[in-house]
Amino acid sequence: MTNELEILKSVESENTITQRELAKRTGLSLGSVNVLIKRLIHKGLLKIEHVNAKTLRYILTPKGMMEKARLTYKYIVISYNHISRIEYKLEQIIDNKEDVIEIGLHGEKDELYDIITSKLKSMDKPFIYISDQNTLDQYKGKEYIIITWNPEHIENLADTCLNVINILSIQ
Repeated sequence: MTNELEILKSVESENTITQRELAKRTGLSLGSVNVLIKRLIHKGLLKIEHVNAKTLRYILTPKGMMEKARLTYKYIVISYNHISRIEYKLEQIIDNKEDVIEIGLHGEKDELYDIITSKLKSMDKPFIYISDQNTLDQYKGKEYIIITWNPEHIENLADTCLNVINILSIQ
């Protein structure tokens, strides 16, 4: 779904885009992009126009514009649901850890960090950001809870005696 959406968005913004450029934007192989474009053409979402012997132009059809809007809407709804689940999990963590004195956040300062910090602020819960993994040992004990979300950090913290919770893995 997201690959098709990326291709449709890229074609709409730049209809002389090459398959190689689409592959770079989507992170897909050139062959995968070729297959996706053929599928989009078959569905009637894209059409091809020959500019010259070597150059093709992809054109988003009206049906393609509607599909792009539908996929964008679906992406937004899915993203909103993920954000809501993360916020709910955070509420559960805080409610279940009444003896916690301090909340530490360990992970990249990315969009998930922004979601987590925004929710903690709205709950009026103080927190600290722990950027250096080498300083985590000072947070051992039940009065500290370390919330993480980055897969690399989660693997590195698995065998420690820290009270670490992976916000992405809680049911």
